[in-house]
Amino acid sequence: MHKELLAQSPLLALPLVALALFLTVFLVECARALRKPRAEVLRDASLPLTEDEPHE
Repeated sequence: MHKELLAQSPLLALPLVALALFLTVFLVECARALRKPRAEVLRDASLPLTEDEPHE
């Protein structure tokens, strides 16, 4: 009885939609990161090491 109820539920598509959305965003962000120029990557990598103002 429960199997029949779950098999006909329209809510079963929601996890698949969420997975597809996650994979799409993940792949787009990976492509953007890989296409970034090397100089920009090196500049961004050194940001945590630079100090703008001395600490008091």
